[in-house]
Amino acid sequence: MDKKALRKEYIGIRKNIPFEEAQEASERIREKLIDLIAKDKYDGILLYAPLEYEADVFGIFDPDSKHSFYFPKTSGDEMTFYEVKNINELETGNFNVREPVEGLKEIKFGKERKYLAVVPGVAFDESGYRIGYGKGYYDRFFSVHKDACIKKVGVCFKQCYVNDIMHDEFDIPMDEVVVG
Repeated sequence: MDKKALRKEYIGIRKNIPFEEAQEASERIREKLIDLIAKDKYDGILLYAPLEYEADVFGIFDPDSKHSFYFPKTSGDEMTFYEVKNINELETGNFNVREPVEGLKEIKFGKERKYLAVVPGVAFDESGYRIGYGKGYYDRFFSVHKDACIKKVGVCFKQCYVNDIMHDEFDIPMDEVVVG
């Protein structure tokens, strides 16, 4: 089965997860992410605002935290992360995704800074490979910033965690996958 067919199949699986079960799984994912963040000293957290049927990780966004939180914004084929300090700094953007408003501070990576990136996906495998939505934003982003110290953590529901996913040479695996 090709990626397009797998993507369609796993989006269908996600849509059929009962709401309460998805909420409980999202809570387990958030707890595991909070533990990961607490174990290491990260300068910033790259997060996403979830779409319907995605693992809801938004609950780890804490404007009062010692960490800076960054959210993605897409333009053309590029994705850039901007620092967000409160929920009012997000608006509906491309693909109906909540993105940072104009005028926020763009992330500047330095080798002395350490980041945790929470990455959404349609499905993940045991080797950390993912099927996203087919636009390649995260793969391009991680490829461009390969020298930055970013721990890539995919998140998904257990129904979308599989043994092996077809991947290409340009696909970037996650360092870890948190399953709820």
